[in-house]
Amino acid sequence: MNALNTMLLISDAFVSLCDEIPLRKVSISDIVAKTGKNRKTFYYHFENKDKLIIWIFRYDLGQVLKQHFSESVLLYEEPSDDPVARFPYYITQKSGVRSLDHAEFFQCFAEVLQGRRNFYRQALVDNGPYSLRNYLYALYLAAMKRDIDIILSNRYLPRENIDFLAEFYTCAFLYYYIRRCDQNGVENLAADCGPFANIIHSSLENEIKEAQMRRNL
Repeated sequence: MNALNTMLLISDAFVSLCDEIPLRKVSISDIVAKTGKNRKTFYYHFENKDKLIIWIFRYDLGQVLKQHFSESVLLYEEPSDDPVARFPYYITQKSGVRSLDHAEFFQCFAEVLQGRRNFYRQALVDNGPYSLRNYLYALYLAAMKRDIDIILSNRYLPRENIDFLAEFYTCAFLYYYIRRCDQNGVENLAADCGPFANIIHSSLENEIKEAQMRRNL
């Protein structure tokens, strides 16, 4: 069995256990017992449960993104020993010189949470320093800053303004989906967006345009 298959076996066992008992109570001993492997095999691939949760998300998202987008628009981290680096986590899809249309990315993000909703609902409750929630914040904060640089396209905006916009919109998109994932009455996490599916980037673009206009007056 190759490394990827072993990691998938471990991750599927973990997700399955989370349907039987609360995620926080699932131990590494439980996981290895379900896989028929040993603790040495688990630790060879994953440092701890937090790393396993992150790997599951990145694997799930990577597969969905590859189904929806061509390789030319997919965004990867720099190559490294981290096993998640092989999976895309974001896109860069322009709709103009200074415009981005990432509506379909947000649909994909919601699709991933929907696919293992009980698992992700439990995983995203944790707000510890190494949790999935904080990992996603750091990952997409950097991505949002990159998007702002694309929208600016060599126009000037003070760094503190860029930092504010990136944090504000990263928190907005993550909290929206985290909250909907945890709401029992919400059947489709991506429903109701309608013509506002690209609201993060269209709003960013408009705010930057207005800031530039005020600066030039």
